Amino acid sequence: MSIYELLSFDIPILAYSVLHQPRKSVTAKEYAKSLLEFRTELTIESGKIQTIWKNYLAELTAKTEQTTRGNLSQFLSTPIQSDTGDIQNIISDQIAQTADQLLPKIQYGIRDGYDGRFLIDAPQEEIPKARAIGGRFFFQNIGFKIGRNNSSVFESLYFIQGGFNLDILEHLVRNRIGIYNSSHGTKISQSNIFACSVYNLLFLDGFFEHTGDHFELQVRFVKGKESYELYHHDLFITLKKFRYEVHDLNLSLWKKKLGLGIGEEYILRVGTKDRTNLRTAISVLQKIIKGKGVIAGSLGTGTWLMKEIV
Repeated sequence: MSIYELLSFDIPILAYSVLHQPRKSVTAKEYAKSLLEFRTELTIESGKIQTIWKNYLAELTAKTEQTTRGNLSQFLSTPIQSDTGDIQNIISDQIAQTADQLLPKIQYGIRDGYDGRFLIDAPQEEIPKARAIGGRFFFQNIGFKIGRNNSSVFESLYFIQGGFNLDILEHLVRNRIGIYNSSHGTKISQSNIFACSVYNLLFLDGFFEHTGDHFELQVRFVKGKESYELYHHDLFITLKKFRYEVHDLNLSLWKKKLGLGIGEEYILRVGTKDRTNLRTAISVLQKIIKGKGVIAGSLGTGTWLMKEIV
């Protein structure tokens, strides 16, 4: 069994989040194009890593099988020729089973992800004025410049499985794509500021990749003094009730990994295919925060942000 199975916990899904803002001289359309080019290149390089690992395991299995057969041959009399294939299959199966037991069952490299642009000046019927002001303060406190002529802020999400894939992600960017080369170099030259965080997936109803979604509501909030066990129990119940009232959306809850990054400890992400359903989701959340209790207080005092997936 892998170390995760031995310690009795699942391999976590992580979201590596990058908040960033283009320079004044770069339009949002040009910036979105650069993001797409970089993500395409990153996906290609990630696929190469997966192929390299798959080929390595196949090669290792073949070499181990050959070595084992050689070691056994000096102790065994010459087998019947028809037995050779059976012996080879038995050894190969045993090696594959051992590798399967010891190695974690994960996808190496990037699993998925998407880019989005925050709608800081969303209409009041979508994000109430008080929530919109909180969103502006959130970005300004990080260091982003929010004004009439420079209000584009983007988020890039990269989903990986297991913490060691953070090393692979860094390797892909630094060594295979290059920090200042190709699409990543273009992205850096067009960017004004970056803020990065890492989150564990805590709760999911739908798809965290937001496949097919065009809009996303984010609620960034903190826990309070309650125990995590009790707080998560009540929070999950609230989210299930919310999901029951609003259909055709993807709901995911993320918790900051060991305090890595900026902002609040939790992010609730609500993905929808259109703005109508997004407005419905916001309306239902507004009703929830008018209630009593710890969860209503957490969500009600959190930072609400609206984002268009590009």
